[in-house]
Amino acid sequence: MAALFLVNGILFGSWLPRLPEIRDRLALGLDEVGLVLAAANIGGLVGSALSGPMVGRLGARRTALVPALCLVVLLPGVGVAPNLAILVGLLVALGLADALADVGMNALAVRQQELRGRSIFTRMHALWSIGSLVGAGSSTLAAGAGTPLTLQLGVTAMVGVAVVVAAARVLPATETRPRLRNRARLVLVVAVAGAAAALIEGAPHEWSAIYLTDVLGATPAVAGLGFVLLTVGMIVGRLAGDRFVDALGPRRTITTGLVLVGVALVGVTAFDTRLAALLGFGLWGFGVSVIIPLLYGMAGSHRDFGEGSGLAAMSVGMRIGFMAGPTLVGATATAASLPTALIVVVGGALVAAMVVIFRAL
Repeated sequence: MAALFLVNGILFGSWLPRLPEIRDRLALGLDEVGLVLAAANIGGLVGSALSGPMVGRLGARRTALVPALCLVVLLPGVGVAPNLAILVGLLVALGLADALADVGMNALAVRQQELRGRSIFTRMHALWSIGSLVGAGSSTLAAGAGTPLTLQLGVTAMVGVAVVVAAARVLPATETRPRLRNRARLVLVVAVAGAAAALIEGAPHEWSAIYLTDVLGATPAVAGLGFVLLTVGMIVGRLAGDRFVDALGPRRTITTGLVLVGVALVGVTAFDTRLAALLGFGLWGFGVSVIIPLLYGMAGSHRDFGEGSGLAAMSVGMRIGFMAGPTLVGATATAASLPTALIVVVGGALVAAMVVIFRAL
């Protein structure tokens, strides 16, 4: 199961650093690049909506393995797609498979956590973060060495197939839970929690480099450190997070993470220095690291959901949040400023997450 999280992260990071090559090969404009990036999110939203019924019918094991295999088999197509239409269609399919595999993996993690009687969720998501860093790093190195994208993605896919096949041999068969009547209000609450968490996590990933460059006048090398410190903070937080959960419980751990993000947001926006902003992004990554994994765990184990249904609601909300976040921040920054946009959008998401955790979950 842990290997599935790791390889999913590697696949996620394996092609995005080489997007400029894809753009140049297909002679895409900026609007068409935007469509390419949106395609995977659209597929992910559809896959999230389908994932609950799929887990309920097929079980977590099949829902994790079959889409994961589809994901690694389809990946090399990104490097050979001959035109925009085929590339967009392929990325929609990749996004759909990724969402199904994501919910399946997290359903397996819920089952393992229940069997072990201790938290494992943040470590599983730490492996995903490490995988995405490995995928992006290897992709960047391959580009620097002049390795063709098709060869890089082909090798990545072969490794992915080997991991999925090995996982299929060792993962035990799972039985589905009884199908329960899901409360519409609870589904909405979990989706709101997922959207808020996605806004909180997505904003620094998408805007840290631009913030450091445009607001604080940082060089490209310094601006890139914001993303690096954010990622390192997330990995450290997720590796340590299960110990905090076992000591404090999931709600207190999430609340602590939200408070740390609030402190980081103040550090980034209130002090007009690059050092404060860099430290703030590192703290932001540490604080936000536990939020999505633990919300997944709470939704997946909630007694009023059938197996996979709570995870599906969480996944749908997250996909909406990740899609809407860049537009919300960008529009607010255009009307006011980027610091104001981060305060308004992320601050609002922090309040929404606090209300959901204390009043509804």
